[in-house]
Amino acid sequence: MQNRLLCAFILVFPSLDGCSTPLSSSSKLDGASQWDGNSSRDDGPAWRGDSETTPAELVWEDADGAFYFSGGFRRTGNEPGQSTNRHYMRTVRSDCASTDWTFQITFHTPANAPDDIIFIGLGEAVPDSSSFNEPRNSLNFRIHQGTTAFGTGWDVDVMAHDIGNLHWTYANQALGSLPGANGGTFTAQIGKNGHQVTFSILDTAIVATIPDIGAAAPFLYTSASRLLFGNASGAYSFDTLVIEGS
Repeated sequence: MQNRLLCAFILVFPSLDGCSTPLSSSSKLDGASQWDGNSSRDDGPAWRGDSETTPAELVWEDADGAFYFSGGFRRTGNEPGQSTNRHYMRTVRSDCASTDWTFQITFHTPANAPDDIIFIGLGEAVPDSSSFNEPRNSLNFRIHQGTTAFGTGWDVDVMAHDIGNLHWTYANQALGSLPGANGGTFTAQIGKNGHQVTFSILDTAIVATIPDIGAAAPFLYTSASRLLFGNASGAYSFDTLVIEGS
């Protein structure tokens, strides 16, 4: 399946197997850009910047084959409200705790959507089956959305979860709330500079700065640290992904 590009990527990490060419709408992406969701590919389903992109330059991967691309990345299937069948898109690069970057992603919540939690953050990007398939060994937004948002009042949290039933190494709950059952379009931003990481929802008062991610989420330095996003319901979509690095 081939689809024209609807997401913008900027990748300027200092080293990616010797490749430092940015992937951006102005320099490299072309009409051959596509989401290749064919799980039979040797390197697995992944976003390909364009027809000349090498495996070393791949940006995003779908490790579980749980997403498709249609006007944005969406979960496959038709999960009911409050489903815990959660999966995650993740960067191929797995040492993001050791580099500086800014990551932006826009997500779309339809009106009266199934209750769901949007996860956007940094970590292993592997579902923790012991904790409702939330991302294990990860520091991330937990953005409650949907018709009732699990009865939370549409809370937005920033949490660090290692492994185990609702086990947190850092918790900053109810930073604010996003509009309710009417839905909307929102852009999340995460910026890392040294040991400090700032989570924010642009154009809102929702912001949290963690001075030392090593203290809040020590597992980021002992396991894979990938940028990630995901959820359970295919009613939600993700697009306009931008990664800028120093």
